[in-house]
Order: sequence, then structure tokens, then C-alpha cells
Amino acid sequence: MGGRENADQLAQATFEEKWRQANPWEMDGAEFDLRRYERQFAILADRHYERVLEIGCGAGHFSRMLAPIADRVIALDIAPSAIARAQAMSAGVENVDFRVANVMAYEPQAEGRWDLIVMAETIYCLGWLYSCFEVGWLVAELFAATQSGGRFLMVNTYGGEKDYLLRPWLIDTYRDLLRNVGYKTEVEERFSAVKNGVDLQALVTLFVKESNGEALSNRQCR
Repeated sequence: MGGRENADQLAQATFEEKWRQANPWEMDGAEFDLRRYERQFAILADRHYERVLEIGCGAGHFSRMLAPIADRVIALDIAPSAIARAQAMSAGVENVDFRVANVMAYEPQAEGRWDLIVMAETIYCLGWLYSCFEVGWLVAELFAATQSGGRFLMVNTYGGEKDYLLRPWLIDTYRDLLRNVGYKTEVEERFSAVKNGVDLQALVTLFVKESNGEALSNRQCR
């Protein structure tokens, strides 16, 4: 039990310290991140969603983009400073509920089923802090909490040799974990753009929970 409590404390302390900075991860205004948000939104915007769960919402940039295509968005982040920033920047956006929460302690089925779950640049942080079993259990719980026919958008950037959390084989493993619990791939692509003069790629995968076992043919976008 102590190991889990230590991981929870380390997670909040680490990300709270990061979000107290003016521009954590150099995301504000970065071409790579802004274009990635636009691509994520374009992939999702072919339908309207009743209930959306965003895990690791940060300052809420993508949460606000989701608001027009959803009845309600619940956006979680473990860092109080991130949620405070998201709330301050979201005045007038009434259908987004920003909450301080550790998703590892969150019960995704407690509030009903989700039509869309978004987890961008988050799961590899969980993989750093928690055991493989715990991360796998979370993904299985998220699958159980997804509405039949509902979607799950996962986005993770591929890193270089020294980006240990972002090793391509780890990023692909997290993608495969969602497949292994039962999600089917609807769209998958590698998004490319430049950040700080460096060419980066992100793996963008849109999964679906098939309705009543009905097969959905995969669409591969390049």
C-alpha cells in the first residue's frame, strides 16, 4: 500500500511543481502542440458527444476545443495549478467541468458511460509512476466505462534516444494495451511538425468500442 501512496504523492508533487511554471513543457504557442490540437479535433469533429472525459487536461486548451462538440466535458488533472489555470482561461465555457483528480484513484464508471475519452501525452507519465498492472487495470476500467460505440482518442509523442518515457517501442506498447482490452482502431496516423527546431512525430490513434460485436472496418490515415 505504501508504494501506491508514494506514487500518488510523487505524481501530484511532480506535476504541481511543473504547472507552477509560466509555460510548462513549452506548450503555449508551440507550433507542434497547436497543430496537434487542431488535428485531434478534426479527427473527432465528425459527430457530437453527450459525455466526454479528458484525462490530463493541463491548462484546458483542448478541453475548450471539445466544448462545442459535446454536451458535457469532465476534464481531470492531478495538478491543482493546472486546473486553476484552466478555470481562469475558460470563463464563459459552461459545459466543461475542470477537476483536480488523480485518474489512478478515479472511478470512471461512477458517473455513467462515456461517449468519448481523451488521453493525450499522459499515459507514459502513468507508466513511469505506476506498475504495469495498475496502468493495465486503469485502461480496462476505462474500456468498461466507455459507451457501446463510444470512442477513445490516445495521442503520444515519439521521443529520441534520451527521452526514456517516450521511446517508440513504449509508445506503441501503450497503443497496443488499448487494443488488448478490447478497443478497435478506427483511425491511426503519425502527426509530424516542428518544435524548437526539432522534427517531432506523435502517434494519434482513435479507438472505438464496437457496438454489440459489430465489426468496424479500420480506416488508416496517412
